[in-house]
Amino acid sequence: MKVVDLHCDTILEIWNSELRGERLSLRDTEGSGHPLMLDLKKMSAGDYLLQNFALFTDLKMPKDFDGSAASWMTPGISENDPERCWDPWDQFLQLVRIFNEEMSANADLIRPVRSYADIEENIRAGRMSALLTTEEGGFLQGRADRLKEVYDAGVRMMTITWNYDNELGHPNKPMPGFETDFRKYFQFRPGKDDGLTPVGKEIVDAMTSMHIIPDVSHLSDAGFYDVADICRGPFAASHSNARALCGCSRNLTDEMIRIIGGHGGVIGINYAPPFVTEADSEERCVTTCEALARHARHIMNVGGSDVIALGSDFDGISPVGLEIENASQMQKLAAGFERNGFSVSEIEGIFFRNALRMYRDVLK
Repeated sequence: MKVVDLHCDTILEIWNSELRGERLSLRDTEGSGHPLMLDLKKMSAGDYLLQNFALFTDLKMPKDFDGSAASWMTPGISENDPERCWDPWDQFLQLVRIFNEEMSANADLIRPVRSYADIEENIRAGRMSALLTTEEGGFLQGRADRLKEVYDAGVRMMTITWNYDNELGHPNKPMPGFETDFRKYFQFRPGKDDGLTPVGKEIVDAMTSMHIIPDVSHLSDAGFYDVADICRGPFAASHSNARALCGCSRNLTDEMIRIIGGHGGVIGINYAPPFVTEADSEERCVTTCEALARHARHIMNVGGSDVIALGSDFDGISPVGLEIENASQMQKLAAGFERNGFSVSEIEGIFFRNALRMYRDVLK
């Protein structure tokens, strides 16, 4: 079963390894001491057709960040503090460099795509495809004029926010106090006055005109409805699940699922355990094939068979609690879906056909 995955954070992890002085290769990370959840060897074993590679920029990244977990998200640092934080636009440019270097070094196995015709060409040539996306619209620093450079770099999908407020809008946030009582993580209640800013609406409108797909994962509920009002065609939630089954702030309501389906967009189911199952502690949350199948079936029943896709979040989540630990195990997930009552045609839709249909409709 071929695989199209809407979201991973692998390029960030490769840049982090470079900052640590031990540059990983996308080709194969086993035996490196820091094996990634997704690399080309694992993708080949998993029968990948296309991977979306997100360029994640952190608005709180310290200037002296050395690629280690210990210095990431320094306590007390504020977003976009020019005295202490690495400029997010510069982060973006570094990540583009990493992506391009890995594509050049591994062109025998994978090539970047900017249009649907590029995807078709790679399929004919027997190569995998890499679609460039971004995570955290704050890297634009509110400048709509930067979208042309972003598009020219090959970006064809962009989240509006990550977990911080930025110049474009606001994220959904869990209930206060969840750090000490994890049950509150699933008692999310959306705010009503945290939609897109005026510049955020301008940029989303420009994105749709440029064939850059707006991605509403992480975005607030009010921001979601603003995107839906602006978009004339498809938009996506690259790595989100069903809020009816798991009440965390990152997941989508049934109404949101129907709206994305009505726009011809897709939702990539996320494998992160706290977005899949509810429990009284993060350690007790798990992601099994059966649990992912429940989310997929619910999303399909609510939004239609064309709306559901894959959005693993590999290398952005921990492998702890995952039945599907890395990209090499995707055929185990396909078998798990079949065991849980999905037809071969339905699994093909989830695994690759629905995402490819959206790309055919949008990527020019």
